[in-house]
Amino acid sequence: MAAAGTEDAAKYAESLRKNLMDDLFEGDELQDGNERDAEWGIDDLVGGSNELTLLDIDKDLDEFQEHEVIKGILEQGRVLKEYARDIDDKLRQAEMESIQEYIQESDTMVALHEQIKNCDGILNYMEQLLGKFQGDLGKVSEEIRQLQVQSQMMSTKLKNRRAMEGKMGSFIDHVTISEVMVQGILESEVNEDYLEFLMELDKKLKFIGQDDIARTSQAKHDLQPALEKLRIKAISKVSYFMMQKLYMLKRPKTNVQIIQQNSLLKYKYFVRFLRLHGPDVYAELRNEYIGILSRIYSSHFRTYLGSMEKMQAVVAQQSDVLGIAENPGGGGSMLGGLFSKNTARATTEAVFELGDRVHILDEADKPAIIPHMAEAEGRRFPYEVIFRNVHKLLMDSATSEYFFCLDFFEEESVFKDLFTPIVAVVEGDLANSLQSNFDALSVLLMIRINHAHRKVMTQRHVPYLDDYLDRINLMLWPRLKMLFDMQLASVRTGLERQLFTDSVAVHTVAKRYAALASSMLLLMAEYDSDETGLFKAQTFYDMMDRLWAAICDMLLRMSNFFKERRSGIIFLIVNYNHIMATLRTADNLSSSGGGAGPGAGAGAGSSAAGGGGEGGGAACAAAATGIGRTGATAIKDCEDQLANCTSLYVEDQLSNHFPILVEFVKKAEQQQKRLAVPEGQLIPNFAPAQAGPIMKDFGARWKAVIEDMHKEVAKHFTHASCGKDVLQASLTSLLKYYTRLLELMKKQGPEGQAVIRDAVNIPSIMYEIKNITKT
Repeated sequence: MAAAGTEDAAKYAESLRKNLMDDLFEGDELQDGNERDAEWGIDDLVGGSNELTLLDIDKDLDEFQEHEVIKGILEQGRVLKEYARDIDDKLRQAEMESIQEYIQESDTMVALHEQIKNCDGILNYMEQLLGKFQGDLGKVSEEIRQLQVQSQMMSTKLKNRRAMEGKMGSFIDHVTISEVMVQGILESEVNEDYLEFLMELDKKLKFIGQDDIARTSQAKHDLQPALEKLRIKAISKVSYFMMQKLYMLKRPKTNVQIIQQNSLLKYKYFVRFLRLHGPDVYAELRNEYIGILSRIYSSHFRTYLGSMEKMQAVVAQQSDVLGIAENPGGGGSMLGGLFSKNTARATTEAVFELGDRVHILDEADKPAIIPHMAEAEGRRFPYEVIFRNVHKLLMDSATSEYFFCLDFFEEESVFKDLFTPIVAVVEGDLANSLQSNFDALSVLLMIRINHAHRKVMTQRHVPYLDDYLDRINLMLWPRLKMLFDMQLASVRTGLERQLFTDSVAVHTVAKRYAALASSMLLLMAEYDSDETGLFKAQTFYDMMDRLWAAICDMLLRMSNFFKERRSGIIFLIVNYNHIMATLRTADNLSSSGGGAGPGAGAGAGSSAAGGGGEGGGAACAAAATGIGRTGATAIKDCEDQLANCTSLYVEDQLSNHFPILVEFVKKAEQQQKRLAVPEGQLIPNFAPAQAGPIMKDFGARWKAVIEDMHKEVAKHFTHASCGKDVLQASLTSLLKYYTRLLELMKKQGPEGQAVIRDAVNIPSIMYEIKNITKT
């Protein structure tokens, strides 16, 4: 053991020596290991070779001059051989020290070697043990795979057995009749508990008739006779029970909806059973329900219509047209029917005013009026209120019945067959009432109400009444057009002589037209568009344009009947101002959301002369859009007509008070333009010499003339607003004529300037005009 340790130490020392020499002579230029020792030696460095020349030495010195070891030796000036011996001595000393250290640690190394050998033995044992365990695991894995296969087979068998058990159990359950079910169907009283027996019988009947296996099995032949007897018995008992429930609806003063919800709806499965297994009996039950409810609803609606129509207030008669004399004296044809008991009366603009009637549009979905309560209060209603309440009742009844039929009978045809006679009752009554309805506003209100009701039914998702509401719309529009044609025919050419009253006050035709136009424009403002649809907006506005053209033509023709031209002009101004003011009042009231009763807007909307009556504008707001785009156009047309007539009145008044001044200014401007007279030269025949007397006359009389003009306007136009506008237009025109005269004088040189110095200055005239217009 010691010899082996010594041998290992010697080897270690030799290895250590080689490493140390490598560290001393390492560099890129030197070769490694044994090759370096073979090529170079100490003798070579000190000139041991006879073949070495000085050139080679210089070359070697240049090559190794940067080597740290050689550089150190050269700097110290030591002999190379001595340096080599020192190195060898150090190496031997280090070698011996290393060997001694190794020898000291040899026991430890031996112990470590023994431990490593022991570890190898343990590892070999563990390897054998793990190999054996791996073999055992392989056997266990194979057993687990076998168990999995067996488990899958058992699971499949269990699944198949359960499926077979379910099918067989269900089949056996469906093809067997329990004694409890037989006794329940044959002997039990029909009530809510009877439903369970019906449901069980229904399942068995469906199974026998629909299942492929059951239809071909022997069980069907054994079971079918018993099931048929039970079916017949169940249908008999259920049909009798349901008929008795339906007969409850015939009792007087019965609330149909309460019976439907509390007594019928909970037995809806009975009806389904009859429909599936007793179609003949179901058809009988269905027809009986339709017959009972149709008679009940028809009777209720006839009674309601009769009660409401007894409280109808007649607003307009056949004779209430625009072009009729204010005091017909009992003339005019009267229709029978609804209006047969009325006597002739004067037609005023109140007939054509909307008033509070517009509020019916806000009540489209409010509860219907109870007739006996309204009759006890002595209330009376225009026809559109009756229309609204009848249709509200119809919509509510239809909605309730529609959803009940869907839930109870599970088919829409029941509701359709039930409600068709009821709709016919309401539709027939409306058709008859429209024949005696000559109120255009009422018809237009009904069109609006019908449109609102259509939206309500759409929101309720009840489509059945859509066709009926469309038919109502097709009934109302032609009636409205016919009534419009009546109004238009009443102001046709040739009737102006009969309507002429030789008064410059607001004519009754203008009052009626203003009230009618503002009312209708209010109602149609929301539909003021070019789109076609349920509301024939464009057709309506075309009718309004034709009526406006006829009114303007009639007013113009009547103005020609006055003996004095000025009276005709005043007549036109007063009537156009009344129409314009009425339309503006209606527009302002509707835009601000306000309302007005009959006669609203009389203060701001009428202009009368000689104490004539003052009638009102439209009633109240139908929409936040005012009277719409067409209403604004009508106001603009009226303003244009009024401006033209006002300018004629002003010219006539100025020609009466300052005829020479007006004529002089007009002819002088024409002469200046025709001759192209340059500034600074005199205008022939219109020089300052000719203008001087005119200006003196104006200076002497202008204050008195302005006062006279004020009095004339106050006399001709009793309405303050209209008179103020006309007076302001007259005085403004007078000031313009005078200003034009001064301008003509300024352009004619020194002579014209001299005339102007003595003239009345314009601020004085303006001050006086302002004082007068304020009064």
